Amino acid sequence: MHNKIQKLKKTGLSACVAMILGTSLPSWAVQVDMQVTNEWNEGFQVDVTILNDESAAISGWELGFASPIQIAQIWNANIEPSTGEQHLFSALGWNANIAPGQQVSFGFVASGGTSSDLPTGYTFNGVAGGPPGSTPVPTATPAPTPTATPAPTATPAPTATPAPTATPAPTTTPAPTPTATPAPTATPTPVPTATPTPSGGDFAANCTPGGTGDWLRTAGNLLVDRNCRPVWLTGANWFGFNATERVFHGLWSVNLDSTMQAIADRGINFLRVPISTELLHEWSTGQAAGVAINDYANPELAGLTSLEIFDQLLVVSESLGVKVMLDVHSAKADNTGHIAPLWYDDTFTEAMFYDTWEWVATRYKDNDTLIAYDIENEPHGNQSSALRAKWDNSLDSDNFKYACEEASNRILNINPDVLVMCEGVEIFPTDGITWSSTDEDDYHATWWGANLRGVTDYPIDLGANQDQLVYSPHEYGPLVHLQPWFQSAFTAESLYQDVWQPNWFFIQEQNIAPLFIGEWGGFMDGGINEQWMAYFRDFLGEHFVHHTFWVINPNSGDTGGLLSHDWVTWDEDKYGTMLEPVLWQDASGKYIGLDHDIPLGGVGSTTGITVDAYYSSGGSAPAGPTSTTVSN
Repeated sequence: MHNKIQKLKKTGLSACVAMILGTSLPSWAVQVDMQVTNEWNEGFQVDVTILNDESAAISGWELGFASPIQIAQIWNANIEPSTGEQHLFSALGWNANIAPGQQVSFGFVASGGTSSDLPTGYTFNGVAGGPPGSTPVPTATPAPTPTATPAPTATPAPTATPAPTATPAPTTTPAPTPTATPAPTATPTPVPTATPTPSGGDFAANCTPGGTGDWLRTAGNLLVDRNCRPVWLTGANWFGFNATERVFHGLWSVNLDSTMQAIADRGINFLRVPISTELLHEWSTGQAAGVAINDYANPELAGLTSLEIFDQLLVVSESLGVKVMLDVHSAKADNTGHIAPLWYDDTFTEAMFYDTWEWVATRYKDNDTLIAYDIENEPHGNQSSALRAKWDNSLDSDNFKYACEEASNRILNINPDVLVMCEGVEIFPTDGITWSSTDEDDYHATWWGANLRGVTDYPIDLGANQDQLVYSPHEYGPLVHLQPWFQSAFTAESLYQDVWQPNWFFIQEQNIAPLFIGEWGGFMDGGINEQWMAYFRDFLGEHFVHHTFWVINPNSGDTGGLLSHDWVTWDEDKYGTMLEPVLWQDASGKYIGLDHDIPLGGVGSTTGITVDAYYSSGGSAPAGPTSTTVSN
């Protein structure tokens, strides 16, 4: 995701400050260094280092400052809801203690200003610091060993705080050198034999039952199970594997199993997991490395590599009836890697992009918990960008239509049962204009990855496997970026006419393929962003459009998350108002999973049921006014 950022560039700008605390505090001092590492015309990235250069240890820290900037994303720290121009950062569980001579680091992406708006004064643990000083030379810090995190107390749901599409993590952080670990043998999920079509219930027209397990396919613009019964993918995103940390964010504090249990109990039947080509390449070449998690909170994950933790996610998800999708979010394992416009760069090449997808397809071809692949997150770039993704019928290296087609065909040659999802681009030429134009007026522009206008003349062609194709745009509100259609009064109808229908909803209306909204969400601001979310929620529900909400993480700067900063407490207002109404539920309010044997939430669940249980009890198909015909 997210912000419509243009022309990212390196910059030599930096700001730093040294703060010596007063004598009312313990006899130690800290030096705070703030370094601008990237700047572009709509924001900049800052790396922050706190150095304890005295003899006493620091136990817990808060760093505050005043600035008109907005925090668009953050990593390795918490941020409290902003009050006016006041911003307050605090420690995570594993980096709260700073030994003498050691340091901790965190970073953020800022929007709504320039690097000249960085503050000249700070507070550290409530005490004002002095004027800017010289950049400290810190002592090398060993990788932190997470300390036991006590059960957090519930914190109130955050109010709107600016902050990624941007998903956290600095571009300047070098990828760690992984230690070679043998790739464990994937444990195949037992594949049940095909079952006959049961009597009763609704079935997609012109669909022949067949297939095994929980794999899905398309029937017109519906997604159906092996018995041709329509299903509804309603879920959420959880990021971190795509970032520098190479593992779910939050595992520095909370337990994987219990968090997944809460996700399933809340009715999320489909989990979108962002990842990077860089990490997949490490996995595929036997270089999966250990990652920093809280071993005390996750004793069952202690000492595992990132690959082994991902495999454990699939085991836990299977036991809870939750299905999973991998999304290649960027080429680099970097919190801001998604800012790059294409699916490859000078280091992680086109060949690596295709090869790693083939490796994934081979490794997990028998695992029907991992049922879908989002080929590439948000290809983008506008008419003036040095690099930009286009959509046409060429074999050009910047043509995402070709790239998604090529990757999908390679995957489906290995596993013809998995769903493949193709996003769009950012711009598309108006009638009679070619991609060579650099005139902004010659293009239709929208969100990154959300422009699928090219499907009209240049649809994805997967041959015999066309019934595995889903188109997947993203959609956001005005707090992510104040697009032209938000700059005056808007309605659900104006959004449909100006944005949704011409860019992507025509695909469902014309019965070309199903749609899956891979990302939507935002802050509950009590204003126009909340208004947009309500309109979009209702649209998804009316047409039963498949979707995953952005995001479970609380540390998404420009949207916030479903979880509060303790990674345990749910934002009940956001969840109950925006997401829960468009989760797949039966008439009694039980959540419906996509598994035929394991209810959503696991065996014995009191909140979820299986897709078989839903239809055997007379449930009707999730089909809206533009859906392919269903019959019973």
